[in-house]
Formats: sequence, structure tokens, C-alpha cells
Amino acid sequence: MAYLELNALSVILCGSFRANVYLPEMDKLNLKDERHEKKYPVLWLLHSEGGSCLDWNKTMAEACAAEYGIIIVAPDAQHSLCTNMEYGPKYEDFLAKELPGIVRNNLPAAKEAEKNWIGGVGTGAYGAVKAAIKHPEVFSKCIALDGIFDMEKICRQAEEDKPTGIFHKEESLKAVFGSLQAFKNSEHDIYALAEKCGKGKFYIAGTDTSPYADERKRLAERLKEKAYYVRTEGEIMNFGEPVALKNAVRWLLDKK
Repeated sequence: MAYLELNALSVILCGSFRANVYLPEMDKLNLKDERHEKKYPVLWLLHSEGGSCLDWNKTMAEACAAEYGIIIVAPDAQHSLCTNMEYGPKYEDFLAKELPGIVRNNLPAAKEAEKNWIGGVGTGAYGAVKAAIKHPEVFSKCIALDGIFDMEKICRQAEEDKPTGIFHKEESLKAVFGSLQAFKNSEHDIYALAEKCGKGKFYIAGTDTSPYADERKRLAERLKEKAYYVRTEGEIMNFGEPVALKNAVRWLLDKK
């Protein structure tokens, strides 16, 4: 397994960005392929709010890349909630339109949507599901671990000056979403998007004891047959359940 730190310039973000990249073990790489004709599946993996791409170090991300012969790319999302911010960088566009090309210019990463998947934990799961729904031509499957999805509720709590549970308050949420009162049924409302979802497959996992359990169940219900709903043990966001990510990656690799 090789671990790389990618630093590159993004036109969309108007600056440089950082991403961690986990590559397969040597025996999974075709070292005789000097022309790099073999392309490897890619999992684009998003951290939760308040974290960074470093969150995935020393987790099962390394083991999954090594064992299953895939490339895992974990970019920094900063405080964007993986969203095209109203007053800030267009992070969703960066994820779907620019980052894949940058990675493919440097690594033997597959281009086909069938071999490109996106996932995340916490608010990163929110960003991953939203990107998969809105960009099925880029990402064919999505894994959402301990997802935090009800951003309308969070916006309402922020307006009432109550704790939001994430590293955002009213003003910073306005920078991300614009008018908080106009959030419902907007392009950022994951439940409204799920109702209209036409393609894709979604692995929704988390514990029943999580304060966000009902949010995950509601999302799975909106996605209907496109969702695979999994109840897990341990707290995935704290990586206390070491096999949670491996189980999700096995689901990604399933041809069904």
C-alpha cells in the first residue's frame, strides 16, 4: 500500500487544495503495464465537518485500498459542507467536475461512472449523497456512514441560536446555503433531492443509538429501492467500528 499527499491548484476553488490518496498493494498493481492502460476503481471519500483529509489516516481506508485493489482519494472539504457555497468556493463542482480530472492526470484512475464511487462520514455523508444524486454520470454508487442529513433542522436551530451539533452557526451556514429560511426544497435539501433521484445506489449505514438515526432512516425511505439500509455496531464517526468501511467497500465492489 502506498500513501500519497496530493497538493495541487484548483481553478474552481481559486487556490490550492490537499487530498490524501491511498493506493493498492504492489501485487494488486500491474507493474508491467508501462503505458498505464489498466485503470483502477476510485472511491472519493469525504470527512465530516470540523475534520480534514487526515481523519482517514490509520483507519480502514488504507486496508481497503490495499486489500481490494482500489484507489481512495480523500480531499479536504474545509467548512464547505461539500457544497457549492453561496459566499465561498463551489466545492460540489470541484468534486464532480475538476478533482477527478486532476487525479486521472496523475494516477491510473478509471473514468467510467461504474468504477467511480463517493462516500463520507457525518456531514461528509451528506455531501456524498448529494453529489451522487446530482451527478450520476460521475458517481454510480454512494456509501454514507453515520450521516448527518437534516440540514433544514440544523439551519432552524442556528436561527434560534441553539447548538447545531456541527461546527457551524447562523452566519457560517448563510455563507454555505444563502437564506436559511429558503432551505426547504432547495438544491441543498437532501430529502427533496432524494424524492427526485433517478439513478444510483446508496449504502446508508449507522447505529440505532445515534442522534441522527431517524435522519438516515428517513433518507433511505425517500430513496426507496435505491437504498441499502444497514444498522451497525459502534460509533462509525469515531471509527470505533473497524469493519464498517470494509463492509461498505465490499458492497461497492458487488456487481449486483
